[in-house]
Amino acid sequence: MSDPTNQRADGCSVFFTFLVFVLLLCGFYFAQAFFEPESPAPVTDAVDTARKAKAQAFREQDTLFISKVDQVHTDTNTTLESSMREVLKNYRASFRANQKQPQ
Repeated sequence: MSDPTNQRADGCSVFFTFLVFVLLLCGFYFAQAFFEPESPAPVTDAVDTARKAKAQAFREQDTLFISKVDQVHTDTNTTLESSMREVLKNYRASFRANQKQPQ
């Protein structure tokens, strides 16, 4: 069985416990300061102008791409109505060809 008398903490163990706690706490703050991201550079007029130029170039390319896609669709006429009209024309032609053949 264990001794029921009060056991007092040794002063040295309390000191080392406190010392380890302080070292861990300092290490946490140093690590946090070390891994903290750098603050971004302030935006200047040159950066702002470059961003506006890139955005405008993107808008122009986007407009050109959309117009080219629309032009391709217009040239090929890929609407549902035109496709169905083409199917009907093919069916009518094959129906007329089948009726003209003597049996």
